[in-house]
Parts: sequence; C-alpha cells; structure tokens
Amino acid sequence: MKLVNWSYAKRYNIKAIFDEFPHVVVLFRQIGGYYFIFSMKGLTKEHIPERKDYVKMEYLLNKDLGLLDAYKLRKYK
Repeated sequence: MKLVNWSYAKRYNIKAIFDEFPHVVVLFRQIGGYYFIFSMKGLTKEHIPERKDYVKMEYLLNKDLGLLDAYKLRKYK
C-alpha cells in the first residue's frame, strides 16, 4: 500500500488517499503527537479495509509527517 496524496482539512484534520482504496477518503485526527484514523468516506461493501489496512494507513501517514516515533510508542489497549 502507498500513500497517494494527503492534505490538511478543517479543524486540524488531515485527508488522505491510498492506492489500494483510491475511492476512499480517510480522515485523520491528531492525538498524543501522532495521527489516527477518525473516519472514512466513500466505502463500498466490496472494498472494506481490514484492521491491518487501518494500521498500515496510520503508519504510512505518520511516517510521511515525521511522527513515526510517537506512533510506535502509542499505548495499546
């Protein structure tokens, strides 16, 4: 999976598009020094991302923004 494009959105959010889900706009929000997926627009029943896809999307965006260390140190619950 590759990060195709990202841009800042309203209220300190980031919109991103990934090559495996080009029809989906992923909205990220910042928490604790890194960005996480807040919502997705354009999902279809045929192409629903799995948990591993969510993690990869978060990883790629945080890597591109230089926040990978904070992302790796996040707490798992």
